[in-house]
Amino acid sequence: MKQTPVFRQVMALLVVTVFAVPIAVHAHEGHKDNMSDAEMVQMEMHEATAKHEEAAGAMHDPEFMAQSHPSADGVGERQTPEQALEAAIAENRVTSTGDFLGRLHPIAAHFPVALLLMAALAELLLALRPALGLETTVRFLVAGGAIGALVAALLGWFAAGWRLSDRSQTLGVHRWNGSAVAGVAILAAWFAFRSNRRSGLRVTLAILAVALVVQGYLGGEMVFGPNHLGLE
Repeated sequence: MKQTPVFRQVMALLVVTVFAVPIAVHAHEGHKDNMSDAEMVQMEMHEATAKHEEAAGAMHDPEFMAQSHPSADGVGERQTPEQALEAAIAENRVTSTGDFLGRLHPIAAHFPVALLLMAALAELLLALRPALGLETTVRFLVAGGAIGALVAALLGWFAAGWRLSDRSQTLGVHRWNGSAVAGVAILAAWFAFRSNRRSGLRVTLAILAVALVVQGYLGGEMVFGPNHLGLE
């Protein structure tokens, strides 16, 4: 199928948009450090206990009390909210190009999820009502989803670290499922543009729909912790 200039411009705009959107919240740093899920939970519990003990001990520290109740001349004043915000921003600064690319992964992942799921829905509607003429729409959605999935998978490897095995089972499944999604999405794009039979496209879109739901759940587990939906 001949690609029109408008089609190429839309695809280019989609790629630019993936990189232009601001950075979103990224997954737990323990995944990048190749910790197991149990080790990350243990570390978080230890950090929470340490902070609680530190806060309890500080209440009996005269210096802390002096900072909590500054004198009239302003000496010993606590850190203001603005200063705390500036400190947090400084602590979270990008350390390398790879670090920056990894931070782009969460927001980039939303594009292929939306586009490929909509492609599956449009193909379902087309199967039920061929008169709708959604073939071009499906091609557009699948092409955009395939590009987005490839970009998101690549950024995911920067986010999680370049290794073939992970101590975290959640990260391991998320890593390889996401990589598989990119591969199957490219195959779906080939079916959409090169094949005259729609059965192959429909099978790949059905597989992608299931894999994307699983991928979204695993992403939630990595960000919000085990059993984040409270179903277990």
